[in-house]
Amino acid sequence: MTESVTATFAKRLKAARAMRGLSQRALGGLVSGDKVNGSVRINRYEQEVNRADMTTAAALAQALDVPLAYLFAEEDDQAELLLAFAKLTKSERTKILGQVRQLAAIRQAKGAASKR
Repeated sequence: MTESVTATFAKRLKAARAMRGLSQRALGGLVSGDKVNGSVRINRYEQEVNRADMTTAAALAQALDVPLAYLFAEEDDQAELLLAFAKLTKSERTKILGQVRQLAAIRQAKGAASKR
């Protein structure tokens, strides 16, 4: 991991808020019901001054309509994959998951063979 969990969370929170077109004040109002104090809280999370607890992180993810895991994704491609995956139907997810498992098994088999 190249950056801290707090930095990753701050980066993803800011990106998700921008994707939804929400100000810090608007997001703070959605999560806490108090736009003024909520805005300060969101700003402090995004500036890495404060850390959100898991309940708050889950509330933020719900308000932003992103998977909770998105807020903690270490790599940009992981974050993008989580957002895309969340938009799929259950059957589409099952199909994609099966394909990913096959690719991972092939990768693992190649890695094991190269170690011999």
